[in-house]
Amino acid sequence: MRNNSKIVVGAVTASTTGVSTITAEFDTKGFSFARVFLLSEATTAIHTAATNSSVQESDTSGSGFAAIPGLVHGTDYTPLTTTNLTSVAKTMYNIDLRGRKRYLKVTCGIGATNFALTLAADLSYPQDGISSATDAGAHTAFGI
Repeated sequence: MRNNSKIVVGAVTASTTGVSTITAEFDTKGFSFARVFLLSEATTAIHTAATNSSVQESDTSGSGFAAIPGLVHGTDYTPLTTTNLTSVAKTMYNIDLRGRKRYLKVTCGIGATNFALTLAADLSYPQDGISSATDAGAHTAFGI
């Protein structure tokens, strides 16, 4: 079976610096679907402040971002307010990219200062297919 997705790590916080928010921008050009997820080494809950988590889109990298309807924190979903496991994603956004703008900007907040946060995306259903490790977002990929 041919590979059909690309993994992109958007942001990673150093394990020596505690942070409460992490933000990453993803270029989704050529893909039809994105699964963006936040991973953490701690059991801290997702932040409940409406301004601390968002998914936005823009046609220009670095500017002009606007909220994506249906993914507005505090309006379209309620974040987990209790602690959860470290073995599952803290937050996962499933985004149909058809009709969306090229760039996604995702900001996730954590309820307390945390260490080793990772914000990544799995971009899938590419227009041109995945035929190399680079296309798949990897240094080395087997079975492509």
